[in-house]
Amino acid sequence: MNRELVTITLTAAGYRVLEAEDGFGLPDLVKAERPALIIMDLQLPQIDGFTLTRELKGDTETRAIPILVTSAFSRREDRMQAVEAGCDDFLPKPLDMPIFLQTVARLVSRVVS
Repeated sequence: MNRELVTITLTAAGYRVLEAEDGFGLPDLVKAERPALIIMDLQLPQIDGFTLTRELKGDTETRAIPILVTSAFSRREDRMQAVEAGCDDFLPKPLDMPIFLQTVARLVSRVVS
């Protein structure tokens, strides 16, 4: 439900949205499509968002793409672990949509500029 809300919100704001069904397909999708931003959840089927973030930030082909983590896990420790993994920003769920859109615009502008 959260992914659907994010997709609808971003599409309505004029962004093109690609979705990965699971974490294992994400690195290949990112390399093929070169998105301006990755929105990452920490709880994914089969692999966690921390591991994926480390993998993407450790790859020369994908490390410059900003990663925004959105998660219901919003304890200080979760945020610190996400930052240590390489995420560029962190927003707790449930998302405040105006703040979410501002954060997306700020992170995308770093890549597009």
